[in-house]
Parts: sequence; C-alpha cells; structure tokens
Amino acid sequence: MYSYEIDEKGFIINNYYDNGDVEIQDSCITVQLPQPLPFHKPKWNGVEWTEGETEEEKAERESKQLLESLKPSLTEIANAELEIKILTTLTELGVVR
Repeated sequence: MYSYEIDEKGFIINNYYDNGDVEIQDSCITVQLPQPLPFHKPKWNGVEWTEGETEEEKAERESKQLLESLKPSLTEIANAELEIKILTTLTELGVVR
C-alpha cells in the first residue's frame, strides 16, 4: 500500500510504498487511491479523496488536450509531404494544372 505525503491543502506532494520501512509522519496518510483514478488532481479532505482540480485548471487541461488532438501525427505529415511532392511532379510534367 502507498502512503501519501500531503500538503496543508490536502494535495499529494510525495508518495511512498509502505513496506514497513517508511516512517509515517503527521503529513502522511495511508489510504489507497480509488482505481481507476476518477480524479485529475486528487485531494484528501480528511475523510476521503475528492477532485481538487479547479474549474480554471480543468478548462486549461481540456484546452491543451484539444490542441494536442488537433496536431497532425508524424504519419499524417509524411503523407501530406508525399502528396505535395506527387502534385508538384505531376504539375511539372504538365499532367495537372
């Protein structure tokens, strides 16, 4: 089981595998995180894990995910480059105008 060192707000700042060698201090809790993890930013409220992500953080994360999903893959870029080369060659040969 993992022990989690949390800050004064309840957010995880470090984790330790509790094999008996870890000295648990006041800032550590030994509670399993729910799996699969339903939280983007787990926060311990003293009783249970809750979502600690703010609306602003959520909007920023979702915006980054959207931008990342819109980026073409390396395969898509390579295919586009090949297509441009083919069209350029066909245009130079007069096959396409």
